[in-house]
Amino acid sequence: MPEELRRKRRAFLLLYGGVFLALLLTSGVAEFHPARFLEGFWKSLGFLGEFFPPSLQHLPTFLYSLLQTVVMALWGSFLATFLALPLAFLGSRNVVRAPSVYLLARGIMDVLRGFPELVLALLFVSAIGLGPLPGILALTLHTAGVVGKLLSEAIETVDMRQVEAVAGTGAHPLLVIRYGFWPQVAPSFISVTLYHFEVNVRSATVLGLVGAGGIGFDLMQTVRAFRFQDAATVILLILLAVFVIDKLSARLRRALL
Repeated sequence: MPEELRRKRRAFLLLYGGVFLALLLTSGVAEFHPARFLEGFWKSLGFLGEFFPPSLQHLPTFLYSLLQTVVMALWGSFLATFLALPLAFLGSRNVVRAPSVYLLARGIMDVLRGFPELVLALLFVSAIGLGPLPGILALTLHTAGVVGKLLSEAIETVDMRQVEAVAGTGAHPLLVIRYGFWPQVAPSFISVTLYHFEVNVRSATVLGLVGAGGIGFDLMQTVRAFRFQDAATVILLILLAVFVIDKLSARLRRALL
């Protein structure tokens, strides 16, 4: 066996051996016991029987809540682009030469994406009250940080020859961004934005658990009231929505790119 392959094989064994050792050492902290795990698994299978058949009694209400969840994700994703774009360009070394501006923009993006949507939603629910608005604000800020960070990485890898060609005509800096940078990063921006819209639909569902509106709130209420057949309907609607949005997003991505 060649020496290079041997090194890779040893590295592979060390990596997985280290992971396995870490799992063994932390099994007590995780309270993971194989016998208890299997017992809980079989009990969960029996518990699932209480969810069937799904109830259609409150279907119109659940459909409206699902629409509210999708709208939250749509608004959050759309508003995030207005924050992500300027932050991404200001946080790129090949666009902004001033270190203070670059570090400030990077810091803002790190802070925004460092706060989970759930934490932001809790803060906004406490400040504003129940409803979809706290969820929209939470999704907007977190998505702006994530998309801005990814887009800034894409901007820093562009072919500067095209940028220099536009700048060589004496064009305004905004025109340099529009015709030098943007054509090269637009595919990445569209792809990342569409992907995070899909993510935001699932995130908006979770935000409902803390009172930010949408179908997640209905899921929490039905489970707390032991209305498991209604909860099954909610879960099926969530799965259906995620599946449909995933397919539509993939088609839209292919059409645009």
